[in-house]
Amino acid sequence: MKQYRLSVLCILLLAFAAACSKTEEPPKPVGDKIPYNNTTTKTLIALLDSIPEASVYRAALGRTEVQQYMDSLAAGNSKAYYTLFIPTNKAWAAAGYTMNNINRVPVAELDTIIRYLAVQGGLPADATDLFGETTCYPLMYPDRDITRSQVPSPFQLWSGVYYYYRLIVGMTKGTLRLNGLQVGHTPAIPATNGAIFMIDTLITKPFYESYQVLNADTSFSFYMAALKKSNDLYLEKGLLAPEVVQYNDTISLVLKVGGFAPGADPFSITFAPDNNAFRKAGFNSVAAINQYIDQSALVTADPYTPMLTNLDSILAHHRILSVYGNVNENYGYLYSIDLLNHFYNVNLSNAPITGALQVQSGGGKITLHRQDAPSGRGATIIPGSDITTLTGVIHRVDNLLLPTP
Repeated sequence: MKQYRLSVLCILLLAFAAACSKTEEPPKPVGDKIPYNNTTTKTLIALLDSIPEASVYRAALGRTEVQQYMDSLAAGNSKAYYTLFIPTNKAWAAAGYTMNNINRVPVAELDTIIRYLAVQGGLPADATDLFGETTCYPLMYPDRDITRSQVPSPFQLWSGVYYYYRLIVGMTKGTLRLNGLQVGHTPAIPATNGAIFMIDTLITKPFYESYQVLNADTSFSFYMAALKKSNDLYLEKGLLAPEVVQYNDTISLVLKVGGFAPGADPFSITFAPDNNAFRKAGFNSVAAINQYIDQSALVTADPYTPMLTNLDSILAHHRILSVYGNVNENYGYLYSIDLLNHFYNVNLSNAPITGALQVQSGGGKITLHRQDAPSGRGATIIPGSDITTLTGVIHRVDNLLLPTP
C-alpha cells in the first residue's frame, strides 16, 4: 500500500506504524490533503461519557481491565494514541447485548470484544479515503493456546510463538470498513489521545481457519474432496510436507507458525469454487473428481517427481498466498471492494510456484481469469460471499478457472 502524506500527523502515524502493517507501502489518502488540527481537550474516556449511543460500550468497558491496560501502555508516553471502534447501542443489541443483560455477560467475552476493536495507533480522526486495506494488530493478547484443525498445533513445539489476531481496516469516501464489511459513515471523534469511530455493526474476531469454514460448508464438499484427494497422492509419492505449500493443498488453509512478532503470520486469499462450479466443469460427484485425479501423470511417475495432479493444475490458481517461504511477502488482505475498484498495487501471482490471476470488474461484477490463459473460463465472485477467517479471506466463485472457455 502507499504511504500517508498527512505531514501534520507524523507523530500519530509513527504510532500507527507500530500497530498496523501494510501491503508494500502504508495506505495513502486519496485526493487532496485535508488540513487537520486536533483542538479537542477531551481524552477518549471523557469523550465516551458524552456519547449517548456508547452507553452499552461504557458499561462493558467498565467490567474489563482494558482501560487499565491502555493506561499501562501509555505510561511515560504523552503521545500514546489509540483508535477505538465503538459499536453503537443498536449494534450491541443486534448482537444480543443490552443494558439489561450486559452485567451478566462473562467478563472474558466482553474483554475480547473490546480489545479486538481497539488499536494502538490506528487511523487519524480526519481520514476519509484510504487505498486498499490496512492490517492492524489490536490490543488482543497473543494466543498460543489456539490450535489448528490438522494436528499438531504449530504453536506447541515453539516456545514464544503466538498467533496474532488481525483487524483489517479500510475506508472509501468516508465509509469505514472492518474485515471487509461496511460498518459506518459517521465522522470520527478526535480526542487528545486518539480517535473514536462509532460503528453500526459489532465486528468480532474470527474463530475458525479457512479449512474449518470450508470443511463445514457442504456446498464446498467437492472442492475439499479434490484438495484431500490430491494430498493423498502427494503423500503416496513422497511430496507431501507440512511446510511445502506447492504439494500440500490444505496447508494454506490452516494455521501455520509465523514468527515471534506480529506481521509474519502466513495467510491465503482463497477463491473457493462451490459444488455448482465443479458441475459446470463436468464433475457431478466426488467419485468423478477422484477418478479424474487418478488419471494424473503423477500416478505413474516415480516417487518424489515434482508434479501437480491434473486437477491441481487448475485449483492452484484459486488461491493467492502470502508469507509462505519466498511467496508474496507483505501482501495484504483483498476483499471484494478492493478487487472491484483495483485497490491494490501488487501482482496477483504466487510466483515462483503455480497460480496467477487477473481481474476484470465492472457493473458491480468481479471476474477472475488465469494470467497464463486469459481467454480461458472466468470465475465470478459471488456477491456478499467474503469471509474473514483466522488464516485469511474466502471468496466463493461460480466456475473453475479452466484454461479453455
